[in-house]
Parts: sequence; C-alpha cells; structure tokens
Amino acid sequence: MSKSQLRNRVGRLAVCLPLGLVVLFAACEDDTGPGPVPVDIEIVSGNGQYSKQGTQLGAPVVVQVTLSDGEVGAGVGVTFSVRSGGGTLSRTSATANGDGQSSVEWTLGPTLGTQEITVTITGDNEVGAVAQATAGAFNCLEEDPTFVQRFFDENDLFVFTRKSSVVAGAGTERAGIVHLSMDLANLEFEGNSFVGFDETVLQAVVRDCAFSQSGEFYIAWTSPSSVREIAKIAPDRSRTHFARLEGLLGTEITMIEGGVLGGVDEFGPFTVGCRDTLTRYADATYSGIVPNVANYDAVAYDAAGNFLYFIDQGARRLKRVPLDGYTQTGATEEIPAVLTPDEATGTNGMVVHSGDVYLLVETNTTKAIVSVTPSGTKTTEFDFFSRGAGDAAGEQSDLALLPNPPSLFTLDTLNNVILIWVIGTGQFEVIDPDGATDPGAASEVGSSGEPVGIAVLPGS
Repeated sequence: MSKSQLRNRVGRLAVCLPLGLVVLFAACEDDTGPGPVPVDIEIVSGNGQYSKQGTQLGAPVVVQVTLSDGEVGAGVGVTFSVRSGGGTLSRTSATANGDGQSSVEWTLGPTLGTQEITVTITGDNEVGAVAQATAGAFNCLEEDPTFVQRFFDENDLFVFTRKSSVVAGAGTERAGIVHLSMDLANLEFEGNSFVGFDETVLQAVVRDCAFSQSGEFYIAWTSPSSVREIAKIAPDRSRTHFARLEGLLGTEITMIEGGVLGGVDEFGPFTVGCRDTLTRYADATYSGIVPNVANYDAVAYDAAGNFLYFIDQGARRLKRVPLDGYTQTGATEEIPAVLTPDEATGTNGMVVHSGDVYLLVETNTTKAIVSVTPSGTKTTEFDFFSRGAGDAAGEQSDLALLPNPPSLFTLDTLNNVILIWVIGTGQFEVIDPDGATDPGAASEVGSSGEPVGIAVLPGS
C-alpha cells in the first residue's frame, strides 16, 4: 500500500471511528446506494427477415441494452435462445459492447412460416425481447411477403387484354395491360394503356394477370418467341422473364399467401416461387388429355384456410390442395358438390371470400355467378340473363375480388363495360368509360374487346 493510500485510509477511519465503533466503517464506506441496472433491451436491426428454411439470415439480429439512468448498458450480459422453429444460433450469450449493443447470427430451422428467438438480460428473464423471421420453401427476393405499394392506388383494376375498348373516352382499342382508375361513387373509371402488347405484331397470346402478395405484378402469356411463361412487369413498364410454363391450352394465375403465385393449367394446379421454379402436387396432377384435365381458366386461393382451389373438369368437382407456403399438408380434398357440365368446363374465373368459392360461368346457356360453400351447397348469386337476352346478357371474362366492400369485378367483353356485384347484398352495378349506365345492346359500343385477365391492386 502506498503512503497516499495509507493516509486516505487512516483519514476515513478517523472520521468513521471517533467512538471506536467498527460497524460505522461499513456505513460510511457505502453511502451512494445501488448503481444503475438494465431495464430495457430492444432489437435495433435484423428483425422481420425472410429466408429459405434451414438457411442463415442475411443479417445478424442486433440488440441494444439501456440502463435505469438512461445510459447504454455497456458490459451487460445478454442471453440468446431459440423460441420456436427449431433454428440454431451462433452463440447463446454475449457481453454488450461500449455502445450497449450485442448481436447473434441466426440460422432458421425446418419449420415453414414464422420463427422466433428470445433475447434477455443474463440472469434476469424479466427484461427481454423477441425477434421474428419467416422461413419459406425458397429463398428469393420475389417471395418476400412484405407488401410494397408499387403501382398507382389501392383497389385500382388492371386488365390484361388482347384487344379491348374497355378504356376511357371514345373507346379506342387498346392491347396489353390497361390500368383502370376507379371512381365507384360515380360509377366511372379512367383507363390508359399501361403496357402495350400488339398480338398482330408480337404474335403473342395473353392468358392472365395477377399481383403477388408483395405487390409485384405478373402476366401469363405466350411470348413472341412462342415461349410459354410468366413475366414480371415493373412500374417502369419493363418486362422480365420469371418462370417457364408447361401448359399448351392456357394458364390461370392467382395471388397466394406467403409466396409468389398459384396457378392452374390443363395438367392441374401449381405454385411458383423463385425464378423458374414450379411445384405440382401428386394427387392433383392430370394427363393433360381432354376430358381428364383441370379447368385451366379457374384457380383461386383461400388465405384463411390456406387452400388452392381448382376444378377437376372430368369429375366435375371443385377440389382444393391444402398448403403451408408451397408444401402440401394433406391429401387433395373434394368439395361435395357436383358441378353442371357448363360449370365444370365454362368457369372463366374464380375467387374465394369467407370460405365460399365464387365461380364466373360463361357459356351459351349459362351466364352466372355461382357460389359453392365448403359443405357443397351451390347457389346462383346472379344470372346475367337478367340483363336481357342475346347481346344484352354480354360475355363475361374473368373475376376479381375487391375486399372492402366485398365485391366481384368482371368484364362484359361484348359490351365493353365493367360489372360489379356486391357480395351478400345482391347489388349489381355497371360501369363504362363515360359514366353512363348499362349500354345494353352491343350496337352501342365500338367493338367487342377480349380482355382475358383482371386483377385488383392489393392494399397495404
């Protein structure tokens, strides 16, 4: 002990022991109370990431420790543990750096969907935080389920057409993707060509269009080089190849949850994840030879039940594949309702709302919206022949769902008008470019268009 240390110690003893009471030494030595303690731990980065199951996340999970006096918790111990999903961590404990931060690398487990880890103060499980990540069957940018508003306004319509006058103004024929900005209060819309594809020049055949859950826009078509594919359309109107398709007769595509697209062709239903990946399901695959094929004009996804619906044309049954992401979770199920021949072969569009499936049936003898419940009860919700006979009944093409209020959009491609049927109310409306009411006869329009796909821009 140095002389200065000794003098300091003796000085303290002189103050604390005037009466020789040793116990006063401890009381005089500790008169400042307890120091600051960790009161909060916060995830500052790395939360909410997305990757393929069983792979390491692209960025570490970083946490920040804060003390009771508001300062950073430098030197505080932190504990990491897997809460769900079966993943692994690069370490189970660490010490916060001078900024009060610590991090861990996280490798996802085999479970599809949401996985979690817990971060706590070492020795104090009451102070902690939970980080989440999503595991998918593929690891690619397109599969990220985070919605981003890339196109125009929510609930606007996008029509994928070979040649149509369903546009604003004088009804100039348009080809390609037509953007329709809706004014439902006044039963009007404005239309403009978003991306043009002239079939007479490109020698292309368009099939369908759909948004993904992340807000990307896709089309299914036969390209000018006769390649059957799904292409992605960017807001700057550029087009890039996404996935090669197999069907010769046609391909319907739809949004699915937690992934990119679902679809159906004459071979049956499928899902598409990353570029050039296509998954089929063994007990829902057909030979592709009529009539033992799926109806390639109708497919729908039920987000609440995680089912991909399609029509078995040969058996005249509505069927569904239970999915978790891209993984089939059980045998393909059959809805106990026998479809009529017109319903089995003439369904041109299909959506699901609150567990009920809505079919758009368009043949010479049946023009209707038909609902099918999970128990198999069929109901004709709207008969388009109620608009009149012949041309007045129109020719309906595809079906799209507006979530709020729950409404079905379709296109009368003979009279070039948009039709809206509000679910549960029986309300039926007709919208045309100049805001007039139902034009009725085909003679009142310039030409009969042929839109083959319609999609509603999803909301955030």
